[in-house]
Amino acid sequence: MTRTHTFTNRVRLILFAAAALAAAACGPFHKGQGPPPAYLIFTNESLDQADVYAVLSGNQPIRIGTVAAGRTDTLTVPPEVVTRGENVNVVARLLARSSRPSSGPIPLHPGDRLEVRLPIDQKMLVVLPTGQ
Repeated sequence: MTRTHTFTNRVRLILFAAAALAAAACGPFHKGQGPPPAYLIFTNESLDQADVYAVLSGNQPIRIGTVAAGRTDTLTVPPEVVTRGENVNVVARLLARSSRPSSGPIPLHPGDRLEVRLPIDQKMLVVLPTGQ
C-alpha cells in the first residue's frame, strides 16, 4: 500500500510541475513583445560630462545615460516613459556645473529616434529628427 501511495504522490508532483510550467509559459509571468523604446542620439560638444535625464511633467527625472565630453552615444528612453502620451523634457546635468540645459517639452513616442545636441556654450539642448 505504501508503494502505491508513493507512486501516486510522484505522479501528482510531476503533473503539478507540468501545469505550473505551462501556466508560466503562457500566463501573466510571460513577457510578450511590448512597445519599443525611443532612442536619443546624444552629441555632447561641451567640455563637461553630461548625465542625461528624461522628465515627464511633474515627475521625477529618469536617468537615461551619461555622455562623456566630445562624444556621441545612443541612449535608450524606456517604454514606460514614452507610452504615457506626455511630452518629455530632456535635461542634461553637467559635471561640476550648476546649469541644467534642457530641450523643453518634446513629443516622444515608442520607436522614435531623435538627435539631441549639447553645444559647447551649454545653454540649451538642440533636438532634431533623424533621417530614419
